Amino acid sequence: MARGFLHRFSPASFYGRAVLILIIPIIVIQIVVSVVFIQRHYERVTAQMTTNVLRDLTFLTQRLENAADPQSVLADLADLTQILQISVQVFPVGTPPPPAQPISRLDLAGREIVRVLSANLAGFRAADLRSPSGEVRLWLDSRHGVIELGVPRGLVTTSNPHQLLVIVFLASVLMTLIAFQFLRLQIRPIRRLGAAAEAYGRGERVALRPSGAREIRAAAHAFMDMRNRIERARVQQKIMLSGVSHDMRTPLTRMRLILSMMTDDEDRAALETEITDLEKRLEGFLDYTRGQMAEERAPTDPRALVADLLERYRMAGHEIGLQISDQVPPTLSLNAGTISRALDNLISNALRHGTRVRVTCEVSRPWLEISVEDNGPGIPEPDRARACEPFARLDEARNSDSGGLGLGLAIAAEAARAHGGALLLEDSPLLGGLRAVLQLPLPQSL
Repeated sequence: MARGFLHRFSPASFYGRAVLILIIPIIVIQIVVSVVFIQRHYERVTAQMTTNVLRDLTFLTQRLENAADPQSVLADLADLTQILQISVQVFPVGTPPPPAQPISRLDLAGREIVRVLSANLAGFRAADLRSPSGEVRLWLDSRHGVIELGVPRGLVTTSNPHQLLVIVFLASVLMTLIAFQFLRLQIRPIRRLGAAAEAYGRGERVALRPSGAREIRAAAHAFMDMRNRIERARVQQKIMLSGVSHDMRTPLTRMRLILSMMTDDEDRAALETEITDLEKRLEGFLDYTRGQMAEERAPTDPRALVADLLERYRMAGHEIGLQISDQVPPTLSLNAGTISRALDNLISNALRHGTRVRVTCEVSRPWLEISVEDNGPGIPEPDRARACEPFARLDEARNSDSGGLGLGLAIAAEAARAHGGALLLEDSPLLGGLRAVLQLPLPQSL
């Protein structure tokens, strides 16, 4: 339960969590220092200073209480009260003391002063700690009347008790700012590494210079080595693909030449059918392999790409509906050949399994969505993930009897992943069949 609470309220980013780890100890230290200083140090110092002044006040009040004439006592002790900075007045019996101002809630020292004085001064009646003169004024009951005492506040408490707290707070703020700057410099290489990895997942190569702490530099070097190995493997794959294409097509061409010189019979027709099937399988395998290889991107108009592809189908006699939103950007960085092959496979599948096909190109932030819908039998939801696997054939609806090698959706899914997107399969709300959505990420600036 505690783990779920912390997970819910903790920041999602590494920088936010690092800041939280930095801020919480500083705040806790501030609270502890403030509480210890106020409750243990500040209050104790105030109580001790008040107790020291309390001895003088007790001496004066006892002399006045025991004297027959308080005014003569005040005259005799005038030099002493001047040295002690204590003012004394005696009001006749029955004279009410002036109203005292209440102690402020934030005046912690004032509460401690009143507590010490009221507990130790005989006849304590009231105290005023908010006098304009800055004195602590006290009123005591005596047999001669009300005695008013005035003591400078500086004698019973420290004059600037908040200085330590202010110094600690300012030092904490300064060190926090320095720590933020240092933390930002440490997290910047991690962000660059994450951005380079994300871009490489979209098929883009971003320059990366290892920097930061030793562990971060090691991770950056490991990523760059991995990227170089993958690119070398792709180059070798491309060479192998060219060799397979050449070596397979040459014997197939010779076989067709031999068949062309044979008489027309059932055996020749059967062999031509097998050769055609073999060529189709070879083309499907090569298309899927090309989709896994990194190719150069270029600024491409997605609207023109979709429209040109559908125009070729219409020239072949297929009626395909098309809707392009006005929000579709005129230029995107795409691998036009890969996207064209992906859409070609999606449209071919739709025409193979349905009689009506509709293509839609629209923006759904943060994606550009190109969807192909048909009125065919569709694909059951449990089988949709398996349908995107290479060479996968479903037992229902879209099976081997309907034609195809099981590579159409796999090629489209691989093309979407190469661009940082995805291929979604869902029910078509318009035609009732399958709706294949090719999602391509849009730049954040759009």
